[in-house]
Amino acid sequence: MSQEFTYYDWFLEQNLTSEQESKLNILLYLISDKLTHEKIVEDYDRKIRQTAPEFVHILDAPEITHELIITTLVANFQLTRESVSQMFEGMRNQGNFAKLAEFMKEYK
Repeated sequence: MSQEFTYYDWFLEQNLTSEQESKLNILLYLISDKLTHEKIVEDYDRKIRQTAPEFVHILDAPEITHELIITTLVANFQLTRESVSQMFEGMRNQGNFAKLAEFMKEYK
């Protein structure tokens, strides 16, 4: 019986620095909040603008698109599109970031 590839497997393969790990978590939670139409509270908005200005375009985007997510991940974490696809596959298999993983399932 083989195990499914998980987000944790993908994460370990990336050898991210602690700063990159932190930024990735900020980005994934931000995108998830935008997809679920969660209100971004003022303190969270300010924190992102101060500590992760590279993601301000996500905060300000009127709509989250597949391409916006992919290009942000590729540009900020030096990932390939294939690696990003594997990340979302792992999320679906493990159950992480359910709304985001489901949204990205539609991306080909």
